[in-house]
Amino acid sequence: MWRIIVLTILLIILYFMVRSALRGLFGKSKDVARVQSSGLSSELVQDPVCGMYVAKEGAYFLRQGERTHFFCSDSCRTSYEKKLSSA
Repeated sequence: MWRIIVLTILLIILYFMVRSALRGLFGKSKDVARVQSSGLSSELVQDPVCGMYVAKEGAYFLRQGERTHFFCSDSCRTSYEKKLSSA
């Protein structure tokens, strides 16, 4: 009985590790709106959607007038755009 429990726990851990690795590999396939300019420093900015801190260099961004918002992922940027369009 203990073997089944231990095996189940190990399989769950393996599942989450593989899922995390796949998200890292395929999660940023839409690099259309990524900052590629070398003029930006590696200053950390806070994502307005999830609150995570990201480096300006290489972050997703959205320009709104003269203001630029930076995001950790394309899904956070899309979520912010939806929030703006519904307001």
